[in-house]
Amino acid sequence: MTELSSSLPGIDVASALPRVAGNKKLYVKLLRHVAAESPSTKEKLAEAIAEGNADLVREIAHSLKGSSANLSITEVAAAAEKLEHAAKAGDFSMLLAHLDTLESALESFVGVVNTLED
Repeated sequence: MTELSSSLPGIDVASALPRVAGNKKLYVKLLRHVAAESPSTKEKLAEAIAEGNADLVREIAHSLKGSSANLSITEVAAAAEKLEHAAKAGDFSMLLAHLDTLESALESFVGVVNTLED
């Protein structure tokens, strides 16, 4: 298990801790929550893309971008932002490419979170 340090792959811990008043235990709990939700998020995004529902893709990506940015999960936030912009433009070919990038970022993030100590 890894102890929470100021920087983890894809996560800027140092910039996020002030948002939780330096409470590392709370921060890890919030990271675990986002990680636990990631399979559902990926599934919802894939379904929305398959249905051609760019508005729903944009909503989900926007929500994920916000929560990830607030917790300084930088790679996930950046990938979600790209997906959001592609959805806003209605560019379904780019949606698929950005979905792959987001899924990869989420998998990396979940892997890091799974190594953290409580």
